Amino acid sequence: MDVEKTIEFILEQQTRFEAGMQALSASQQETDRRLRSTERLIRRLARLGAAQLEAHDQRLEAHEDRLEAMEQRQEEDRREFRAFPRRFDDFLLGRGGLGAD
Repeated sequence: MDVEKTIEFILEQQTRFEAGMQALSASQQETDRRLRSTERLIRRLARLGAAQLEAHDQRLEAHEDRLEAMEQRQEEDRREFRAFPRRFDDFLLGRGGLGAD
């Protein structure tokens, strides 16, 4: 067995190993950079999503308030409509049904 060839082989393997480790380190740094960038993007999207959700909730609440007011007005109109025949009859009979309530 040739000692010089063995030493040369070991040195070549060590050189390859170190080159591989440097490439791995560079790759890991790039992966870390991309991960940080992705995390920033996710946080930004989460903030934007939360803002959109808040705006949607506010619009929904405003619509619900308007709908409730419309329902109340509709119920008032129904009551007045139901009372109209009686008031009209009173008016026709001279009891002053229209306008007096």
